[in-house]
Amino acid sequence: MDGMIVYLYIESLLLSVVTIWFLCQVIKKKRWFRWEKASLDMRNFIKRNEKRMNIISKGIVGIFLIPSFLWGVVPAIQDFPSVMSENYLEVEGIVTTWDYSDEEKPQTRAIGIMDNKTKKEIFVTVYSKGIHEGEHLKVKYLPHSKYGEIEENK
Repeated sequence: MDGMIVYLYIESLLLSVVTIWFLCQVIKKKRWFRWEKASLDMRNFIKRNEKRMNIISKGIVGIFLIPSFLWGVVPAIQDFPSVMSENYLEVEGIVTTWDYSDEEKPQTRAIGIMDNKTKKEIFVTVYSKGIHEGEHLKVKYLPHSKYGEIEENK
């Protein structure tokens, strides 16, 4: 579980740094496109459209970055007390949804498991080799970010 926790918090830290940098750029009204630094043949076009280009580019980055921060960093922060107390949730059941990527290479995979107790499908992210539909797994995972580790593969 330690490897997935490190991965989760490194990812969250990088996303936080990029988000803070982006917000500083927006608050300070830094220009991303500058007509002064453009090549001679593009200078007039950029000079006419500089403000519009800066607003659109910052809007596009913000549309992707802010939700990524909310869906990635906030759950990681919420999971911090669970990590410190090693209080993980556990699910045991049949794999219903799995990642079709390279089967032999260990990597991060998103899977869905039908819980034997509650009969609800739980989606978790684990680091493993290929997982197939119908396999019986026991996984412990963090409650908010849904990052986990396979305990048993029956």
